[in-house]
Amino acid sequence: MADAENRQPNSTSAKPHDTQRPSVAEAVTELVQMSVDYVRQETGDVVHDKVVVPTQKAGRVVAFALVAAFSLMLGIAFLSAAVLVLLGPLIGWAATLFLVGGLLVLGAAGFTYLRMRSMQ
Repeated sequence: MADAENRQPNSTSAKPHDTQRPSVAEAVTELVQMSVDYVRQETGDVVHDKVVVPTQKAGRVVAFALVAAFSLMLGIAFLSAAVLVLLGPLIGWAATLFLVGGLLVLGAAGFTYLRMRSMQ
C-alpha cells in the first residue's frame, strides 16, 4: 500500500485538462508584448527603407560632387597658371593677370546667373 501511494501517476492516466494554461492576465501581457515587438520591428524596417537608405545615397552623391568640384577647381587653377606663363611674356604680366582674373570672375558670374535662373 505504501508503494501505491509513492508511485508516480502514469502519463496514460493523466487527464488532458490537467495541463496548466496561462491565466488571462498572462495571455494579455504576452499578446501586448508580441504586438509591441512586431510594431518595433516593422517601424525599424520602415525607417531603414524610408530614411537610412536615401540618406546614404544622398551622402554618396554629395561626396562625389565635392570630389568633382575639387577636381574642377584644381584643373582651373592649373589652366590659369599655364595661361599666365604663356601670355605673361607676350602681353605683360599685369595685363595677363587682369585678363585671367577677369575671365575667371566672368565665368563664375555667368555660371551663378544661369544656376539662379534655372532654380526659379
